[in-house]
Amino acid sequence: MTKSLPFLISLSLCTAYAHSEDKLIAYPGYSGNYAGYTLKVDERFNSFNSDLWQKGDGAVGHESSCRFTPQGVQVDKGVLNLIVNREVVPASWSENHQQQKRQYDYSCGELRTLPTKAIKYGRFETRMKTPARASASGYISSLFTYTNTGTPREWEEIDIELEGGRPDKFQANLIYGLDAASWTQTRDWGAWEDKIQIGPVDEWRVLAIEWTPTFIKWYVDGALVKTLDQSQLDCKPACAPGQKNPTPIPDNLTSLMMNFWIPNDEIQDVFGGNKKGNVYPMVTQYDWLRIYQLDEHPLTNY
Repeated sequence: MTKSLPFLISLSLCTAYAHSEDKLIAYPGYSGNYAGYTLKVDERFNSFNSDLWQKGDGAVGHESSCRFTPQGVQVDKGVLNLIVNREVVPASWSENHQQQKRQYDYSCGELRTLPTKAIKYGRFETRMKTPARASASGYISSLFTYTNTGTPREWEEIDIELEGGRPDKFQANLIYGLDAASWTQTRDWGAWEDKIQIGPVDEWRVLAIEWTPTFIKWYVDGALVKTLDQSQLDCKPACAPGQKNPTPIPDNLTSLMMNFWIPNDEIQDVFGGNKKGNVYPMVTQYDWLRIYQLDEHPLTNY
């Protein structure tokens, strides 16, 4: 039987560690201090901060079976809940995508920084957990940077992705494309994706991205799990397998985003996981999020 949303959220919150403005739960040895970086945002999700965040209203291309809606984002008792639920979302206009969206049979949640709070370089950390694997077999939970603008149009994206079909792995991505109309076209700039064994993601974990002009690093509970630097991307002396063009480290202002969605039937057995074990509503939770500026490139709008 599908449980009610209030029941699921209250159950999840009972298992979360309580925290306050003064105490931040992370992992043993966490200091929150990093040489060359300055903390600019310490988001504890004690209320919805409309001066920093906006709720998404689009969808993840044709890959998604759900539409981002306001009810898919709830801030309650110091936790951000992103929610996937089985409910009809009528066709309507998306401000995020500037186009009409079709009807969907599921709703889901996305949070993104306001356009006035764009970021470029820094360290981005969150403490999060996905829904329990016993009742969630197909989904994608995330923390990532994203922009797809400019002339020429540049797709620049740095991802942390957690999948229902791989509940003990962490996917670290760099996606780049120049005037690339689809994800498939970005493959010409390299498939910079790794699925890294880290243990349960349906338990609280601290995940982080460091983004600088010369490298990108991914961390899990303080441990470095992946590094990409420019020498790996520039096709010298040769491109990586499948790569046709040199790939730059992203260097444009971008949004910082979190979303939670379910894949469509076409891709679910390759990415996200088969949805047959999903019990709705499902919730991914974020306990806190921190934005650090790279001091060599200060954030002027924070």
